[in-house]
Amino acid sequence: MSSTYPRIVVDLSKIKHNVETLIHKASEKQVDITGVIKGANGLPEIIDTFIEGGIKTIGSSRLEQLELTKQLHPESQTMMLRIPMLSELDRMVKCSDISLNSEWVTLNELNHVCQKQGITHSVILMMDLGDLREGFFDEEELFSAAHLVEKELAHLHLKGIGTNLGCYGSIQPDEVNLGRLVQLAEHIEHDIGRTLEIISGGASTTVPLILNDTLPERINHLRVGDNIFLRDMEAFFDYTFPEMYGDAFTIEAEILEIKEKPSYPIGHISVDAFGNAAEYTNIGNRMRALIGIGRQDLGDMTKLIPYDKKIQAIGGSSDHTIVDVTDSDKTYQVGDILSFNIEYELLLYATNSQYVGKKFIKSELS
Repeated sequence: MSSTYPRIVVDLSKIKHNVETLIHKASEKQVDITGVIKGANGLPEIIDTFIEGGIKTIGSSRLEQLELTKQLHPESQTMMLRIPMLSELDRMVKCSDISLNSEWVTLNELNHVCQKQGITHSVILMMDLGDLREGFFDEEELFSAAHLVEKELAHLHLKGIGTNLGCYGSIQPDEVNLGRLVQLAEHIEHDIGRTLEIISGGASTTVPLILNDTLPERINHLRVGDNIFLRDMEAFFDYTFPEMYGDAFTIEAEILEIKEKPSYPIGHISVDAFGNAAEYTNIGNRMRALIGIGRQDLGDMTKLIPYDKKIQAIGGSSDHTIVDVTDSDKTYQVGDILSFNIEYELLLYATNSQYVGKKFIKSELS
């Protein structure tokens, strides 16, 4: 399938370099990195590269990906990133060494499952610091849950506490909210009489605090995928990480049709195939290339970033993307291949699609 189009070309050398670079930067601040594979849908080549690059703990929100990790690298530590369902606890503890938790009923049932299997499972209790996704919202409830795990649930080990920021509410990690997380951890440590192993300060959105030296002391763990795979976050956050490669993933798609057409649809405009009421701007006739990849493969195809800076993906449908090539210095023809850099959403869709080929390369890095 790797020789067909559309396809995603994955440069494993660049990903390994990014892993090693991030680990080095984080270690300077005494921060451990859990490598999150879900953004690339747990492709085995990605798992292998993370391990080769020095990642000791692999994280995912999908049990299938953690099961595969354990098959490929039984010695690796694994972390379940999504709050576990009651219905999957028995399966989860067999492939995940650590899980993130925020519900008393789940903690009690998890302890019961571990008791039946004769094992001890590590948990990180999540605190919601304002992003409004998972986590305890009330401090006292967090403290009580920590006391419960430490003192009463013999088959659970309280490994630490953590938070998620940026994934739903778009709340940016900073010295204030992460400083509060440290204070909560220290309150728990005073109560249980020992030091927590992990204070997990979030995900890729927290990496800028490492780079600009504003990460609060005692934040010693992050769960990172996007910042290893891509450099797309730099467009939205005030930082740059020039040591990292931003082109480890490339989408390649073939031109099916190329014609000059109006830029404004003709007739009564209703909604598109997905029920969206689109808006169009009339800029006259344009040369439009139709390529064989669409929303089913990519999500929002307008987020494609062409390597030819003078063309633009302007829209499409489930199976097609329309690219305006009018201003390009190149003369494109049917059968030509267009190449694009991508953002996180497109990586998530493309690596999961059975209709997008996967080609893995190892380039010579300078």
